[in-house]
Amino acid sequence: MREIERHYARDAERPGIGHLLERARRNRGVSLEEAEQATRIRRDYLEKLESDDHSTMPEPIYVRGFVKAYANYLGLDGDWFAAQIRFWQERRRRARRGPLWDH
Repeated sequence: MREIERHYARDAERPGIGHLLERARRNRGVSLEEAEQATRIRRDYLEKLESDDHSTMPEPIYVRGFVKAYANYLGLDGDWFAAQIRFWQERRRRARRGPLWDH
């Protein structure tokens, strides 16, 4: 899985996918409250997804599910967004784990 494709992030003001979710929501004229009701994802989680702050969210698998559902609700490709989140989660996990043996 590659990092976020250039055509998605070309006009990005910050890295990650949160800005894409936020922009899609604003372009559709949807408030966070409306998104919360429609997706049944807590508003504070939606805010964290839009700001790319997953530090206090549930387990990674839930975050991927939230991203997929939210992206689909916004008319985006939920599978693609969930795959991006998985890529970054795996990358972070490997970086924290480190090598088994020093050479």
